[in-house]
Amino acid sequence: MQKLLKIITTLIVCVGCIGMASKLYAQSAYPFSAQAYISYTQDTIALTHCYFADVVNKTVLSDETIIISHGIIAKTGKTKEVSIPTGATVIDCTGKTVLPGYVLLHEHMFYPAASVSPYYVHYKQLPVTFPRLYLACGVTTLRTAGSVEPYSDLSLKKEIDAHQIIGPNMYVTAPYMEGAGGFAPQMHEITTTEEARRFVNFWADEGFTSFKAYMNLPRSVLKAAIDAAHARGLKVTAHLCAVTYREAAEMGIDQLEHGFFAATDFIPGKEEDACVSELNPFKHIDPRGTEVKNLINILVKNKVILTSTLAVFEGLCKQDTIPAQQVLDAMSTDTRDMYLKYYIHEKSTDMDSAMKKEFIMEKEFVDAGGLLTAGTDPTGNGNVLAGYGSLRAIELLTKEGFTPVEAIRIATYNGAIALQTQATIGSLEVGKHADLVVIDGNVADNINNIEKVQWVFKDGVGFNSQKILQQLKGQVGKY
Repeated sequence: MQKLLKIITTLIVCVGCIGMASKLYAQSAYPFSAQAYISYTQDTIALTHCYFADVVNKTVLSDETIIISHGIIAKTGKTKEVSIPTGATVIDCTGKTVLPGYVLLHEHMFYPAASVSPYYVHYKQLPVTFPRLYLACGVTTLRTAGSVEPYSDLSLKKEIDAHQIIGPNMYVTAPYMEGAGGFAPQMHEITTTEEARRFVNFWADEGFTSFKAYMNLPRSVLKAAIDAAHARGLKVTAHLCAVTYREAAEMGIDQLEHGFFAATDFIPGKEEDACVSELNPFKHIDPRGTEVKNLINILVKNKVILTSTLAVFEGLCKQDTIPAQQVLDAMSTDTRDMYLKYYIHEKSTDMDSAMKKEFIMEKEFVDAGGLLTAGTDPTGNGNVLAGYGSLRAIELLTKEGFTPVEAIRIATYNGAIALQTQATIGSLEVGKHADLVVIDGNVADNINNIEKVQWVFKDGVGFNSQKILQQLKGQVGKY
């Protein structure tokens, strides 16, 4: 042991070996099993000659250089104007785009595993494969949106924070707050205002930082939950049904999930506190009409944030095709067989029509001054996996009329604003954490270039995306 300590001490003080020592120190922050996926751990790294996604000003700059120092963005600017520190590790990013790490707000560590005969809804926790998938595809920060295994999610966050495993930084939402008549047995039913207050305070004490209301929660119970959460300085989001968007906004809710898909405001004959779920809740409205504009104005006035989750709905459209081969390859044999045999047939032309109107309404919301964020929601009919589905959700934003860099802003800077962390993450600015994604190609030319992930940096540590994804082939669905 003394001999080993002497070697380490000599290595650290040796002037010629400082770079090696810092690399060994950075690698030691992660377990040996993770080091195979780490390409860069040096204290000072220069990404040169890159396309630079400036999400603050919504433009892509060319021939830029980014200097990372001790996990922080130290300098950015034109390559010819930025001096590279002596001893820095230089990565030539010619032909590549550097993006901020994605900050996504409707994420889960579980996947649908419903039995078909007899039909039974069940969500299977995937705490091994999902964090890696998210990180490998560029997600460096996420907020879960409802938990079915709360202590698993909380433990996962702690293990990631301690560098015991690799994955995104996590903001963890408490178990779903559901009312009577819910379809998922893993969700606890809350029927009184007192239960709602106890629920919020219990899970806040356990360390959860936000809450999610679900479809059958009545107005009085939702209001009690919102007030209890706000009293603790915490936020509430929701996938609504019994309560309308207008009602929730007037109660002071902070965020709403699934864009406008969960809005029952436009369903004729909707009764108070009654969940009337329709696959196409927009069939009776003009997406640019007065009804929609009035609702958008109420949401914007009350500063309600919307989370777009387009990928999970695309899988329910008739026009959707089988997922990319890489998605199917990632699935375990039984998961892929279940998807191809049963889930893939859950499609409807009603969803095709609803999707077109959703595209218009989300853009109208942003144009009116609303804050739109993005999320994956790896549930639905099983076609959306963590990471892969995240990228698809961002790509689909361009169908709403957003430019590629505007879509990336929604999935990065807007997410950081919603989490109130824009001072430290969400954009490539000096002083922020070096959470960034390096992709092949110019993202301004084609949004689909975001699928060509090469490295993902989290706090300045560069992970090799393709090595992680290769290791996960055939594993997603097992654990």
